[in-house]
Amino acid sequence: MIHLTLGRIELDWGKNGGFQNHSALFRPSDLIDIPYFYAADENDAGSAALPLVRRSDTFSYRLITEMKEGYSAPLRTVARRLLLLGHTDDYCREEFEDLREIGYPNHDFSFDELRTLMCTADVGAAGFTPGLGSEKFGRFFAEYVLAGKEVEGRFQSNSHDDDDVSGLSPYTIIRLLADNPSAQDLPVTWQFADVADGGWAPRESFNAPVRQENRFLIVTEGTSDVQIIKHALALLAPDLADFFDFVDMRENYPFSGTGNLYNFVRGLISIRIQNNVVIIFDNDAEGVYNWERSTRLNRLENMRIVKLPDRSAFKQFRTIGPTGEHLADINGKAAAIECYLDAGSEPVVRWTSYDQKRDCYQGLIEGKEEIASRFLRQKKLEPGYDYSGLESILTMLISECISISEEAAKAALEAERLDG
Repeated sequence: MIHLTLGRIELDWGKNGGFQNHSALFRPSDLIDIPYFYAADENDAGSAALPLVRRSDTFSYRLITEMKEGYSAPLRTVARRLLLLGHTDDYCREEFEDLREIGYPNHDFSFDELRTLMCTADVGAAGFTPGLGSEKFGRFFAEYVLAGKEVEGRFQSNSHDDDDVSGLSPYTIIRLLADNPSAQDLPVTWQFADVADGGWAPRESFNAPVRQENRFLIVTEGTSDVQIIKHALALLAPDLADFFDFVDMRENYPFSGTGNLYNFVRGLISIRIQNNVVIIFDNDAEGVYNWERSTRLNRLENMRIVKLPDRSAFKQFRTIGPTGEHLADINGKAAAIECYLDAGSEPVVRWTSYDQKRDCYQGLIEGKEEIASRFLRQKKLEPGYDYSGLESILTMLISECISISEEAAKAALEAERLDG
């Protein structure tokens, strides 16, 4: 048997070669020893036996626990990874509505009502500890989500052991509980060892990297952008970093010509690249010019073309030019990626050249190499360092990636609807 659980609630299960591979929910570092539970005769009380558990008046048994290799991560982390897999709240809503259309529901709740119920349930009262073994989700839903609520009578269930609520997928259940404060730190565990040890699937299939169709190729203007964004993911979003690959436009450039990012975008579109791709231009004069040109191209559905985000902090930025020192808006003129780092108490941009294409000056932040180097030397988050600029970049990047995955997931759901 193989199980995906939340605390002690069983979300999905399989047997032998019949199971869904959930490895994308976890990082390689989430592979640890976790508890596995087995039923034993009630008179067989070994050293690892847990107290007697009774399921009915005619059948009882003891739980035996063994520690084996498996995955475990907090619900909050798994829920974030699900977004990059396309399982967003909007996708959950569409899944829910599809089930209603085919007459599956065993209740008459709307999606918003169900989400509110799940977000406000007192999960702590359910005694979520892996040591108690597993329970069916339907039992938890009836006893701890609905019990005592005015809407309890609107749930038609012949048994609290029902495996599901309206056929919801385990990923949708995770997303519905993601905003529940009492659930966010619960462990999501994947107990695959028995299937691997039994030879039903190769062990490497359970610790494989995120599949190519779920990864994102990030293309930037240069080496500095690649290094900084990659390092920012490692420090600020380590739970998502393994979803991303990078292309350095100044090395290993795959197309002939001038080597600029605009030509690269045209090339990617012409060969209809199958990877999910996010193109990131700098927020300076040259970058914005090429970003504007690129957005007029007929981009692919699996592609997003963006520039580094504008920031209010850049609207009154200290600058130096031929006419002296002034406060100026550097958005779209001089905001290369180093400006999004902590540049100290008195950062300054020096205007360097006039850009005729956009009728504005191009600028560079002074000391950009040292600013970048200081950040890249960090082994962990440093107290007092201003990460807000990097956070704005990662928020934009992750949002664009989620939109790519969401569209693909919705398209797959629509194809399934038409086939069904």
